Amino acid sequence: MNKQAQSKIRVPYGHSCHGKEEIGAVVKVLKNNTALGDHTKEFENKIAKMFGKKYGVMVNSGSSANLLAFELLNLPEGSEVITPILTFATTLAPIVQKRLVPVFVDVDEGAYLVNIKQVEKAITKKTKVLMIPSLMGNIPNMEKLAKLSKKYKLWFIEDSCDTLGGKYNKKPTGVYSHISTTSFYGSHVINGAGGGGMICVNNPNWVDRLVVMRGWGRQSSLFGEKTNSELLKNRFTQNLAGIPYDNKFIFSEVGYNFLPLELSSAFALEQLKKFPAFKEIRKRNFSELYKFFSKYNKYFTLAAQTPQTETVWLAFPLTIRENAPFTRLELITFLEKNNIQTRPIFTGNVLKQPGFKKITHRLAQKNYPNAERIMRNALVVGCHQGLAPNQIAYLKTKFIEFLSNYK
Repeated sequence: MNKQAQSKIRVPYGHSCHGKEEIGAVVKVLKNNTALGDHTKEFENKIAKMFGKKYGVMVNSGSSANLLAFELLNLPEGSEVITPILTFATTLAPIVQKRLVPVFVDVDEGAYLVNIKQVEKAITKKTKVLMIPSLMGNIPNMEKLAKLSKKYKLWFIEDSCDTLGGKYNKKPTGVYSHISTTSFYGSHVINGAGGGGMICVNNPNWVDRLVVMRGWGRQSSLFGEKTNSELLKNRFTQNLAGIPYDNKFIFSEVGYNFLPLELSSAFALEQLKKFPAFKEIRKRNFSELYKFFSKYNKYFTLAAQTPQTETVWLAFPLTIRENAPFTRLELITFLEKNNIQTRPIFTGNVLKQPGFKKITHRLAQKNYPNAERIMRNALVVGCHQGLAPNQIAYLKTKFIEFLSNYK
């Protein structure tokens, strides 16, 4: 590959891969009816099935799904929630917003997942929930977490916003959790025209609450946003303080506007048809990069996928070893100048983030060496389905060029 050809190549961290099918589906919705309807219901059913759950409720983001998960549980203020200190902001935010107490454990380096031995040691009488993200798309040992949940009578929320279709021991990950959440953000495995999320459960009573809470808390949400809520027989069935009142403006919950868009669901349904192909491309790109970086394991700690799992990684993570002759800043500066996009692994130690420095919390450990090391030294590059072979080749060429200075 000559230098002129190389100069035109860009390797993005994430990319929405969509075509005429998604565009056509969106245009069809725009020409007919944009109200929440059949596309959303179909998408909810299909995603719930992927998680091994009975029901799915679509919302506008994975972050909203996480918040609604905690709304469902109605926990007393001050209840403890065990979660990793290396995380994504809106995995932790609902815990803080609901005035609960996050209890932080470290992660395993290379896996970027919660250390399960530390989880059990952190459990007290105040512990009510395990909030466990499948960070970067790697899946934790769901069987062990489910056993802990059962043993100590804890709720188990699986934050699967970074991946989709994951399996542990050949079973969908949602089989092990009480609540599963996921995201359809633009850079994720599939997306809903740049956004969308879902919460999946087995309890039908929870479904009703979720539908109401995502729709401003309006009771009429249970009739559907498209036509049933307009029927006169459904509108004046209750009194408020003796006054016959329109159900469309009876608020039975303190809710939110977390409603998704019907066009987002239509877009995502077309993406879902392409999911098998997307998955294979991501897995192939990940394997190719893993093989390449294995030659440089004196410089990098490579990704450690949990045994007995099948997953699709969000991106390709690397943690620079402490004794490496270069810094992360030197490496990412070189990569970014050569049009290779990078990201850190989300928050690092989240208590060092400005928005979370002063939150009420409990430390389950004296030190968090792995999260600290990841915060200092880790980065990710793309391995998504939008990368062509020449982009992967270019990425490898540029790493070789950089690392050749340190032989």
